[in-house]
Amino acid sequence: MQKFIFLAVISAFLIPNKSTQAQNIVWVELTDSVQLPEGVRYFEGTRSSPAFKGWYFEVDTNNEDIALVPYLAEGGTETITKFAARKNAYAAINGGYFGGGISYSTLVQPGQVQAQNVTSVTRNSQSYPVIRSMFGIKEDRSMAVDWIYHFGGGVENLYRFDAPLPYEESTSSPMVAPTKESGEVYNDAYLGVGGGPILVKGDSVNVSYNEEIFWGSGVGRDNPDPRTAVGYTPDGKAILMVVDGRQGSVTVGVSLTELAQIMIDLGATEAINLDGGGSSQMVIGDQLINRPGGSRFERPVATFLAIMPADSIPIFPVVGYEQILDTGDESVEVSSGWAASANAGFYGDTPSLITLQGDGSKTVTFRPDLPAENAYELYAWWVSSSNRAKRAPFIVQHADGIDTVYADQSTDNAQWVKLGEYNFLGTSADQVTVSNFGGETGSYVVADAIRFIGVEKHDTNTEFEHSISQFELLPAYPNPFNPSTNIQYALPFDGEVNINIYTINGRLISTLHQGYQSEGTHQLRWDASNRASGVYLLSIEYKANGFAQHQTQKLTLIK
Repeated sequence: MQKFIFLAVISAFLIPNKSTQAQNIVWVELTDSVQLPEGVRYFEGTRSSPAFKGWYFEVDTNNEDIALVPYLAEGGTETITKFAARKNAYAAINGGYFGGGISYSTLVQPGQVQAQNVTSVTRNSQSYPVIRSMFGIKEDRSMAVDWIYHFGGGVENLYRFDAPLPYEESTSSPMVAPTKESGEVYNDAYLGVGGGPILVKGDSVNVSYNEEIFWGSGVGRDNPDPRTAVGYTPDGKAILMVVDGRQGSVTVGVSLTELAQIMIDLGATEAINLDGGGSSQMVIGDQLINRPGGSRFERPVATFLAIMPADSIPIFPVVGYEQILDTGDESVEVSSGWAASANAGFYGDTPSLITLQGDGSKTVTFRPDLPAENAYELYAWWVSSSNRAKRAPFIVQHADGIDTVYADQSTDNAQWVKLGEYNFLGTSADQVTVSNFGGETGSYVVADAIRFIGVEKHDTNTEFEHSISQFELLPAYPNPFNPSTNIQYALPFDGEVNINIYTINGRLISTLHQGYQSEGTHQLRWDASNRASGVYLLSIEYKANGFAQHQTQKLTLIK
């Protein structure tokens, strides 16, 4: 049954320098006509003149069974229906800006920045430093809209600012780039999606179009375009909106100023614009809501903001020892023939280095100072682009020999990419070298940063013996494993036990046990014959005598 909820009267700022005229948008609640979880409401709005059609979700973030989660597309870009089907999303909208398969807007997941807002744009044949915006969700589920700037990769280099740089339309000269001292570290970054400009700030229309330098881009301020926006109300309701009206065969929408007022009329105290135009898209399940005509109107995009089950928030294991080497560090040896890249997204304070593919004579060698012989996960960071090598060689010298890993540097921009897990000696013999050998003619190899993470080593022959005085998830063995591993745990009391396996992105793939178990030591086996090589998370929840505990462990499958 359709429920008529309210009549919203808004001011339409569709034609600049002319008087505005109040226009009525009729919003109808359609929640009962679709499959959405409790805490999510769905509305459709129409207006006859000027033509308007829009949709929005109201998401109660106080409901702990659901969550808003931003995601990068698989393979650079993908359609929203493919994404939603792959992630089993309840619903989703498109995220921020992109080009060439690379997100130009921030995307934050727990513990890492997977994509960055651009830190400069070209206008008047000059490079203009720019502070742009992000919609963020904290771990306590509170939301915020902020102007942010990246001083390098990683959450430690994500800063927020009270205001963007004070550009005016068509400012003739670039301003001085922001400094860390003029902002503050975004310490509580947990989830976030970038875009711009900000629409609503401080309960009022505050479109920072000029300041975020959207003039000179394909994003109009006053023209009635299709739009996507996200904001929130003081009582913890997120509003996810897509406007995509039609007038005959012509697609029309709203101006940024009108979009801001619509968000305010729906109760938003802060809101941000996301990528619009042909990228404006919304799905429920894997069904496209806007764009009549089906999938041929879908534009593959780079990021998404999805309504998900709460346990879908990506889980990242707590790491042990960690060491990161950047190109500017003393322990990194750079041969001649490398140049600093002008592209944003590099790790730390030194730009990424690039060189043309060739005979392997140009190298960058990273020599870690690891504390002891042990197994370490090895990651690399680079700035991707369409002209980067698709087979960039990383030569890894470790305790068991020398391996060469080939990485596709045309994708996976500005994030840690796992190269593998190796036993290193903890001596000067350990090294990782990036070489310009091979690759496609005319492509560039990138050297930026290398990361080592210590992994627990266990004796796989240790007998399963343990004194039962407390709840404990014991080391799985073998680990790494192929294709199965033994899972061990100790229960001090009878209780309820749930044991699940998740992907590293937090997707549940297997339930090994669910229900009552008696006190004592227990052991079960996980057979991963049908799973791909990679890192998985073992989660065990234990409830007994009125208390609950939860522990996780990382499992590495190597085939």
